Amino acid sequence: MKYSKGYLLDNRYQLERFIGSGTFGEVWVAKDTATDLEIAIKVYVSMDEKGLEEFKKEFQISFELNHTNLLHANYLGVNPEDKRPFLVMPFCPDGSVSNSGGNISERDLWRFIRDVAAGLAYLHAQNPPIIHQDIKPDNILILKNGDFVITDFGISKQLRSTLRKSANSLNSAGAISYMGPERFSKQYHAVKASDIWSLGVSIFELATGELPFCGMGGSLLKQGADMPELPTEFTPTLNMVCQDCMTKEPWNRPTAAQLADFADKVLAGGEPKAAWRKGKEEPKAAVEEPQVVALVESKPQPAANNMNKTVQMSTPAVEPEPKKKSKATPATATVAQGSAGVSPDVDPGEAKFVTPQQPGAELLGAWVWPVAILAGLLAGFLLHNLL
Repeated sequence: MKYSKGYLLDNRYQLERFIGSGTFGEVWVAKDTATDLEIAIKVYVSMDEKGLEEFKKEFQISFELNHTNLLHANYLGVNPEDKRPFLVMPFCPDGSVSNSGGNISERDLWRFIRDVAAGLAYLHAQNPPIIHQDIKPDNILILKNGDFVITDFGISKQLRSTLRKSANSLNSAGAISYMGPERFSKQYHAVKASDIWSLGVSIFELATGELPFCGMGGSLLKQGADMPELPTEFTPTLNMVCQDCMTKEPWNRPTAAQLADFADKVLAGGEPKAAWRKGKEEPKAAVEEPQVVALVESKPQPAANNMNKTVQMSTPAVEPEPKKKSKATPATATVAQGSAGVSPDVDPGEAKFVTPQQPGAELLGAWVWPVAILAGLLAGFLLHNLL
């Protein structure tokens, strides 16, 4: 049965506007004629009695869940005309976050990470854990207060299989673009870290407006594809979090609870440590580094290429420390072209290697050792004759 505007579902909910459809059903904006409130209704595919019982059992569990970042269904019903189950949910006028791809601020991205990770942490903490398996921007809605909430949770692998059979679909749980490398294995079993991978892909998509790995998900990373990076307009810390979520090995990804805590501290203005990195070096913000004066020895050599040019500095020659017999080395400042240390009034393309020298230094150094050797031999000879 095909639904259309004006249809009265279950003699109460009047369909007003079609929002969209997916593998398992369609979503409508409707009016609850009993309360005159605007609501959202998700109508699933038709199924037999066994499937309906399984559906009711699964969603009864989800009704008992209570978290700020989960969109809760208010009512589960079955249309007697076509045996299609449906969920009545709060209507979110701003829709899903998928409309924000490539047009979202970094602060809002951190809020997105915090809210979604907090919702996932709550699901993952259930006994047994609830694994979403389909985290993507389309399934993250925006409330009127600006909070992000997860929808379509609580559907188990078994129920998804039932829905696929009813819809005559071969699609697996979730969209390929958001599937981690482990999900392309024949021995795959749903794990919490798979939701984290999907979150990482969602972060990348919202930041850039594009899907990583050409939309092929973890299958390309499994074959050795390079890890994509966020544009430089975003901080290294956000890029680190995005990449860590998409790490190839599930056990190296952060947990949802760790991500929520990290994002919350970033939003509070802190500089938190990434607890999941286990000693790995964390990215540092790009700051201007002070110029370093290096001592170099021997005659100057021409620069091999533009990546290792040096510029003359007005630093005086460094005197050798007392009692040292090594040659005094002139001071030069070595600065890589394009680095933060290059003086703004020096053109790196014209930089030259300059070695300042003191008059007479080479002549003096040439006589020191011969005189010292002769003095030693003479002293030994005199001592031998006296004894």
